[in-house]
Amino acid sequence: MSIDFETALLIIPPPPIQAFCYPLREEFDKESFGRVPAHITLLYPFVPPDAVDDAEEKLQVLCADIAPFDVSLKSYGRFETTIFLEPADPTPIVDLYKRLTEAFPDFPIYDGEHGQDLTPHLTLARGDDPTMLAGIELPSDPDFTFNVSKIHIYLGSPEDDIPYVPRSVIPLGGK
Repeated sequence: MSIDFETALLIIPPPPIQAFCYPLREEFDKESFGRVPAHITLLYPFVPPDAVDDAEEKLQVLCADIAPFDVSLKSYGRFETTIFLEPADPTPIVDLYKRLTEAFPDFPIYDGEHGQDLTPHLTLARGDDPTMLAGIELPSDPDFTFNVSKIHIYLGSPEDDIPYVPRSVIPLGGK
């Protein structure tokens, strides 16, 4: 049996945010809960697995000129089928995303399914039934700020229960 693998370029928040997200994701985001940590997607799907080494080199050069930045997660947001934490100021993430898409134009976010623009978010719950999502009791608004000093390439399989694993860590600011 052949397994197809893919990659994703992600921001992985620190342990206190992971702990906050854990119970919600465990119950309401079963699809990705056991497969990848809580994250903010930058590019997915990203390069094919056999192109990761070249992409990593390109990212090292690109990200050396991007200063680390803070992200504050202080409120919830919603799409029709998703509840998420949203950045108070998405600008630094969007700016990073724009630089990444210029460098990797063949890999638009979510294959371009939702357009070319990124709405930075950290998914907590998903469901096809908006009524079910509306009934989820959320903790009081969070108050997290963390520094994004690196981005991560994760490798996994979209079709199997194989967890995505960290493949590469790319520092921002050349450190």
